Amino acid sequence: MTSARRPVTLGAILLFLGGAFLAGGCAAGTPPVPAADAGTATPAPRGRPVDATTEAYYHFSVAQLHARAGRFPEAVAELRQAIQRDPRTPALWIQLAQWLSRTNAPAEAIEAAQKAVELAPDSQAAHLALADLFRRQRRLAEAEAELEKVIALAPQRPDAYLALAQQHFEQKAYDKARAVLLRLVEGRPALAQGHYLLGRIAIETEVWDEAVARLRRATELDPDQDGAWTALGFVLENQKRPEEAIQVYRQAIKANPGNLSFVERLGDLLLRLGRFKDAEREIETLTGAAPRDPRVWIKLGAIQYEQKEWERAAAAFRRALGLEPGNLRARYFLATTLIESGQDAEARAELERILSADPRSVDARVQLGFLLSRAKRYQEAAALLREAINLEPKRPELFLYLGTALYRASEHDRAAAVLQEGLSLDDNHRDLHFQLGVVREKQRRFEDSIRAFRRVIAIDPKHAEAYNYIGYMYAERGINLGEAVELIQQALALDPENGYFIDSLGWAYYQLGKYPEALRELLRAADRAKDDPEIFDHLGDAYLKNGKVEEAIAAWEKALQVDKENRTSESVKKKLQEAREKQLRAKGDPPKTEPK
Repeated sequence: MTSARRPVTLGAILLFLGGAFLAGGCAAGTPPVPAADAGTATPAPRGRPVDATTEAYYHFSVAQLHARAGRFPEAVAELRQAIQRDPRTPALWIQLAQWLSRTNAPAEAIEAAQKAVELAPDSQAAHLALADLFRRQRRLAEAEAELEKVIALAPQRPDAYLALAQQHFEQKAYDKARAVLLRLVEGRPALAQGHYLLGRIAIETEVWDEAVARLRRATELDPDQDGAWTALGFVLENQKRPEEAIQVYRQAIKANPGNLSFVERLGDLLLRLGRFKDAEREIETLTGAAPRDPRVWIKLGAIQYEQKEWERAAAAFRRALGLEPGNLRARYFLATTLIESGQDAEARAELERILSADPRSVDARVQLGFLLSRAKRYQEAAALLREAINLEPKRPELFLYLGTALYRASEHDRAAAVLQEGLSLDDNHRDLHFQLGVVREKQRRFEDSIRAFRRVIAIDPKHAEAYNYIGYMYAERGINLGEAVELIQQALALDPENGYFIDSLGWAYYQLGKYPEALRELLRAADRAKDDPEIFDHLGDAYLKNGKVEEAIAAWEKALQVDKENRTSESVKKKLQEAREKQLRAKGDPPKTEPK
């Protein structure tokens, strides 16, 4: 006995399949169909009658094969065949709309989605598909209307709220986006995503307290909400609340131990705060968790570099290079570390390797130029720095480096010309003006030098060296001594323990005839800058004016002892001889004559 069987519609089959084929057109990662199966669709097998539903399903299946292989025009053609045989199934029209949008047929896609809505006015999927198509065509009001229909159909489902809020957010209509999300969290107060997005809107509108509150709530509801942890840490850092940010990152690490980005963020924050040891501990955690990632070793090396732990920093950079020999950033950091630790030959070898791999590297040339200047090979340094300028002629700091190298080579006219060339690119470059002032002083262009240093102060009122330079130049010439003292005191207010500034103040007092004050300050200066012959020369002069000949002789002898470059030797020797003769006369002994 046979029983009557109810026909199975294609819509029911699609429902049974769970709509997997409708989500995005074709499954991501599905392997392409072999050529034998993916050719032109063949007619359904003959031999017995085939009903419309069976034929529709056949064409639908072939359409899916085409879609999985990325052949959407062929998929659309087959799907139209299926719809022709089963025109009342909304899911087929939704699928057609999605595939038509992939073939750059937006008008036909919208018509197909509208047909799905017509067939199933209460279908959330149909309204969502139509809203998405309207959004892509920038028909935003119509998209909004469709999303509101979905919300009315299913007020507890978040999809439409989130899509509508996203649409308003993209248009920077933050008030509208916020209103939509408030409706969502009112009905779904435990939805972490809603609070997270409200927090993001608060960030955009700079309502910081609300941002913190919403993001905290999102992390409480869903500790796996990585975006909320990250945004919360950002807000707290931005609001200068670093201790709270540190606590947030630690909580995030505890909640999501596999997400190393939180460890990195914590390490970066501690580094910016100058808490190098704490930062180092955090980044060392990363080296244990991701020992094959060169970026981690570079970060660790940078932290150790900041602590002047040159050997450990170099070891970390070498570890990064062992993992990725072509990483020029790691090699550059290694070179600069070697420079700081005085390993010039090794540093030069690393920089030359960089230039071999990247002949246009400006930074490698700059560092090589520094090494050559340190070796007093000024002309070679200048040639390299000129190459750097030729490669990047719009970088003012390169003119500063070249001008400084020429100044050290005593080529003051060329140095001034280069520095002025740099200032033509950026007349507010503080360091170019300062170095030009130094050069002008060496050229004995006193007024031009003063003008340059005053320009530095105008750009940066806290530039201590500029105040000191002007004050000392006045003191040396014995002019404007009252202003000289004021300028040097301004420098000392910014850097109270600078021995050179204290020397300038002592010398200004000396020139004013305030010898006890001069001696007091020059003793302080000698205590802080123990190897500067000019300071001991000044100290000797102050001792002599205060009637302390023996102490003056000792100071000048110290000046000669530390004067490795003969900066003051001739004048000091003359003062020393006169002081010794004076000392002998005071004792009643005839002065010794120099042999001829």
